[in-house]
Amino acid sequence: MSHIASPIGNEITCVMYDIDDAVLNDVEKLEQALLEAASKENLTVLKQMSHKFEPYGFTAMLMIQESHIAIHTYPEYHCLVFNLYSCRGPNDGKITMESFKNAVKPKEIDLKERKIKIDSKE
Repeated sequence: MSHIASPIGNEITCVMYDIDDAVLNDVEKLEQALLEAASKENLTVLKQMSHKFEPYGFTAMLMIQESHIAIHTYPEYHCLVFNLYSCRGPNDGKITMESFKNAVKPKEIDLKERKIKIDSKE
């Protein structure tokens, strides 16, 4: 076996509130912000998927070597949900979340971070 994953991963989930409607409805800007945020933490993007809903709303997901990053917008409530899980280590994702937050500029954020223990011996 050439690589052993960290026995502790990190999950970050947050709701970002009071985001400008122009940002929430700009699919290309959101996708670009997600990719740029992942690159700031050297996360390896394997696949990108997205779907635009009618009449509005958008979901995007990055499958990353370390696990996943996903967003789902709620333009009718001027917010979005951001979720990231990384198996690379207990502090992963903070740089990515901060970078994405800086790109979409919410006025308020409700953040939950949780360490995920994979190995019961840790």
